[in-house]
Amino acid sequence: MNLNNPNGSDNKEEHRTSMDKWNKLMFRSKNEKRYVSNSNNKSSSSSETNITAVAGNWIVAIGTIVSAIGSTPSTFFTQQTLTDFNVIGNILQAGGSAIVVETENAVLDVVGGQLSAIGNLAVVAGILSENEQSSQLLQKQGTLLQVVGVGITINTEGELTLLQTIANTGNIIQLIGNVIEVFADTNTSEGEVMNAVGAWIQTVGAVITALASD
Repeated sequence: MNLNNPNGSDNKEEHRTSMDKWNKLMFRSKNEKRYVSNSNNKSSSSSETNITAVAGNWIVAIGTIVSAIGSTPSTFFTQQTLTDFNVIGNILQAGGSAIVVETENAVLDVVGGQLSAIGNLAVVAGILSENEQSSQLLQKQGTLLQVVGVGITINTEGELTLLQTIANTGNIIQLIGNVIEVFADTNTSEGEVMNAVGAWIQTVGAVITALASD
């Protein structure tokens, strides 16, 4: 004997509908949390990258200032002190460039930063070399590497934002300063002055680039 409950199927259907709504609500909440979490992670990663880039650019700028002081003829500092300034300044520049490279995505920017860092280390090796001929050669080659490194990071394509334009201008100024240093003959008093002028021009460019870091 079968007893039919006319309300049984309706109750089951209502129960199933209620469960579906509950599941959708729960899963939507989880998905939203997951989306928010992923967005926060991306935002956090981007923020850390920006901070790293800013820090690296300012280390480069500080390095150029220290190096420019070391390249400027002075009666206040001893020659050894000026040499130390030059070494420290170039090491700071190499370290700063290496830090900035870690935040770059474009191949040319990465290669340019690496060349600049290698160039600074070559200058340091030249300064510390006891052989005068090798010293001058290493310093010139190191400065040339910086010229190439900075040169290939200059953006010449597409529309640039205001900050990108300022950073680009800073890189161009650095390039000019490095070129002047390449042609400066530090064996003459005029060449020393020319080298100092190039170093300070490079410093101005580096500071402008650091100010435009975002």
